[in-house]
Amino acid sequence: MNKKAIFIYRTRRLPVINAWKKREGPDSILFGFNHMKKFGISADFFDTGYSPLNIFHPVFYLLEHAIIAKIGMGFKTDQALALLPKLNKYNVIVATGDSAGLPILFLKYLKIINKPVIFMTAGLAGELKGKSNSWVGNFYKKILPMADVFTSYAQVEIDFFEKEMGIKKGKVKYMPLATDYKYFSKKSQPKVKKEIICAVGTEQGRDYKTLFEAVRDLPVTVEVACHSDNIKGLNIPANVKIRLNIPIQEVLKIYQRSIISIVPCFERYRSSGQMVLLESAAAGLPVIASEIRGITTAFYFKHSKHLVFTKPEDSKDLREKIKMLLENRALRERIAKNGSILVKQNYTTYHLSKRLAEFIDNI
Repeated sequence: MNKKAIFIYRTRRLPVINAWKKREGPDSILFGFNHMKKFGISADFFDTGYSPLNIFHPVFYLLEHAIIAKIGMGFKTDQALALLPKLNKYNVIVATGDSAGLPILFLKYLKIINKPVIFMTAGLAGELKGKSNSWVGNFYKKILPMADVFTSYAQVEIDFFEKEMGIKKGKVKYMPLATDYKYFSKKSQPKVKKEIICAVGTEQGRDYKTLFEAVRDLPVTVEVACHSDNIKGLNIPANVKIRLNIPIQEVLKIYQRSIISIVPCFERYRSSGQMVLLESAAAGLPVIASEIRGITTAFYFKHSKHLVFTKPEDSKDLREKIKMLLENRALRERIAKNGSILVKQNYTTYHLSKRLAEFIDNI
């Protein structure tokens, strides 16, 4: 009998899957949903929780924002309750993000739902670091063991859950993040000249201060696609162009015009910079990335082979690495080729869905 799975997301996904079907956007944040049929699994998702008619949203607004104030991450109880009539109709519940999945685990803890849950964490460890004994941390220690399958994108997060949250060793499974290789490897039509350096990312872990110090006065334009909070209070160099809150289609155009992609990150002991690293490599770009554990314990990218690592928060080292790649076209091309092959062979959304399907089948 084919298993039926319901996917729970932290934001609306209908626009994403519609764009993917039209080949106008990637499937990366569907987390394997659209490939499930290939593995004999029937999958559904619902954007019910994001309807203005969701009566649970105002009821649980204060609880969610109390949790956000404590750890900087949401707890979408309103979505979980809106989906409650559907949840027990499926063989497996796949919770694809922390804020969407934690309330599902809470409902299982309360025995309101009784179905197996696959909980895919992405960043919770970093937000809980130093707060594991807070009221939120102690609450999460009770509900996290409710996951039947508990996955993480980086070993650094697995270490945290085992050492500081009391999760049984071996319970959290490593499952690498993935990207839509086919989408990001597309060539621009008509062909455009590659002449800029790019840096993409809106998460709090981005270190644009170090990037700006490193590229200041370099004879190249740098385009940064981010959120206004990422650059608040920073002195932006004259050769840096800021693009705020642009859609993924515009991000692809930036990759297509770039010589190098830079992923500058703070060390936050959590998954960070991973999606942009995979997208950039899929786009055929040589990548310079901060050597943080959220990246080094997540993939098999090797320094000087698949990418170039730079010391976190070290603008001098980053500047030297940028100049090295700008001055050595052969090195750029070799790293770009190796990185692209590595992603294509290991880190596509098909690979993620295959791993996820194995978990679903074995529950």
